Amino acid sequence: MEDSQQHDADDLAGVIAGDPHAIDRWYRRDHPAVWRLAFGLLGERAEADDLAQDAMLQLHDKLTGGERPRSYRAWRDTLVLNLCRDRARRRASRRHAEAGAGGPRALELAPASSAPLERSDVQRVLRVALEALPERERAAFVLRELEGHSTAHVAAVLEIGESSVRSLLTLARRRLRDLLGDRLDPRPLAAREGRDG
Repeated sequence: MEDSQQHDADDLAGVIAGDPHAIDRWYRRDHPAVWRLAFGLLGERAEADDLAQDAMLQLHDKLTGGERPRSYRAWRDTLVLNLCRDRARRRASRRHAEAGAGGPRALELAPASSAPLERSDVQRVLRVALEALPERERAAFVLRELEGHSTAHVAAVLEIGESSVRSLLTLARRRLRDLLGDRLDPRPLAAREGRDG
């Protein structure tokens, strides 16, 4: 782990210095994590592609412009989270304008049945359910459960205490169970309730 952190620090120093090889290594290492986080928060591949490119450019500009984050990965994830929030707000405004004065859109989940869902159906159902979560709950859930970050990392990214992260995760899991009902097996979520360290 220390070797990996040292390589990360060396690459960041190289990015700041403008070394093209370090920039290439940094981009190849960080872009997949940035894209996964964007996809988890936005739920659409094209949006994640676009946002990840924008995020990597902004990260590069900020690094070469003099920002020196104490915890790079938390700083990176915070930047991505903020870009996703902005994009989600614009998307919601656009949808609201397109829908006119209609009420909130109902969740378009597949009907519950005893037949197992196909992988693509599971992804769609989960994406729609995640979109229905309040923004902070969705961010905490994606960072902790889908990306596998520690509670401390999630707390740093969201700029809240670890106990608040655990509360957001509990609320998110409950809402997801309520939204998903029998569509997905709720046991994996329930089994994780004790795994917040």
